[in-house]
Amino acid sequence: MARPRRIVVTGASGNVGAGVLRALARCEPDAEVIGVCRRPPTHGELYRGVRWHSVDLSSPDAAWDLAPAMRDADVVVHLALAIQPAHDDGYLYRANVSGTQALLDAMVTAGVRHLVYASSLGIYAPGLGEPVSETWPTTGQPSSTYSRHKVMVETMLDEFELRRPDVVIARFRPTVVVQREAASELRSLYVGPVVPQTAFTLLHRRLLPIIPLPEGLALQFVHADDVGDAAVRLMQRRAHGSFNVAADALDQAHIAALVGARPVEVQPALMRRAVTALHRLRLVAVTPGWYDVATRSPLMDTSKIRDELDWRPAHSSTDAARELIDGLAHGAVGPSAAMGSREGGRMTGPTTIDRVHDTTLLLWCVMAVTRASKPGRPGLLHGAVIAANLISGTPAALTRVRERRRDLVALLAPAAVGAAVLASARGGRAAVAATAVLGGLGLTEWCRTKREAN
Repeated sequence: MARPRRIVVTGASGNVGAGVLRALARCEPDAEVIGVCRRPPTHGELYRGVRWHSVDLSSPDAAWDLAPAMRDADVVVHLALAIQPAHDDGYLYRANVSGTQALLDAMVTAGVRHLVYASSLGIYAPGLGEPVSETWPTTGQPSSTYSRHKVMVETMLDEFELRRPDVVIARFRPTVVVQREAASELRSLYVGPVVPQTAFTLLHRRLLPIIPLPEGLALQFVHADDVGDAAVRLMQRRAHGSFNVAADALDQAHIAALVGARPVEVQPALMRRAVTALHRLRLVAVTPGWYDVATRSPLMDTSKIRDELDWRPAHSSTDAARELIDGLAHGAVGPSAAMGSREGGRMTGPTTIDRVHDTTLLLWCVMAVTRASKPGRPGLLHGAVIAANLISGTPAALTRVRERRRDLVALLAPAAVGAAVLASARGGRAAVAATAVLGGLGLTEWCRTKREAN
């Protein structure tokens, strides 16, 4: 009797890994699945039956540490990806580029001749509006560390294939991979802890009246389970080459409709400057590079994987995105550390009054950006947001006075609030600058409160 297949899955505890493990459970129920990650999960039905090996791919000994996992393996599904800390390029290079080289070395030593690699939409050069095939230039987004590393790895695989034509390599290139349990992971990458939980509740309840979007923006999403299905099909059919993996495309109107809002077009250059400024103030987590990958990468044509592997996404981009929004609104986490698992089982948030203040401050900043090119008095909604922010911030301001605080926030906040109100009355770029300063002070106060709570 032939032994069961032995399938090694690196990064098995992550977002894409969850989809791959579910697909393997359906399609390869008798396979021996070996999971490789830095922090193996200790609970969760998803991981039942997986044999775990703890390996840090950024380690100089990674190839040696991978040897036990590679022994007698039939195929390796390489999903491992480090995305944090976003500013530590050295660590990200060791984990993603050097780590992949270590994996290839370990495969050669163990005699494994089949690899399925998770590449990315970020491999592609900026598009021109129409969906692109797998032949589109793979020069990536130079501003993004993530994109540059994906380009390096695909070049590495090209060279490896020339040296080892006996090894079958398939590469799947997904767009943004989402599911409900990925909420914590994606929030930490794109949003960060400063944006209050209430903001996601507003999105989920479709209470946001407008949403600023870069002019011409179109996005595709894909559910983790559809990605898992694609990876398993590539593995089972020993497919070779590159394959785009995505659901349908959403234009500005459909993106805004996800949260019941009206899209407000913003010049792409202005939006990018706003994201850069908010990131530098530590108000959002998304880096300019990640923003470029999300907004400048082309739409993907998935004809190849549909025709050659008969793959079809079971979830539309709308359904997948709404599932993610639901997870964000309810603080959902996955069953592993990589997906946000910790004691308590959900993301934590501030008090009610803090949520109101933080949410209205965020909306104030966003509205200032949307009105940057249209000076003039604010509308009724804009004025209501400013009033709500002032009212919700009053208790904290009075507390600072009673405590006779003399720190940066206590000294500058009154003047910053006054300047932001006056600037907002006129609109334009001055309002953007004034609200950005106010937002920076809000972040400073949030960090102070967090330190005291710990």
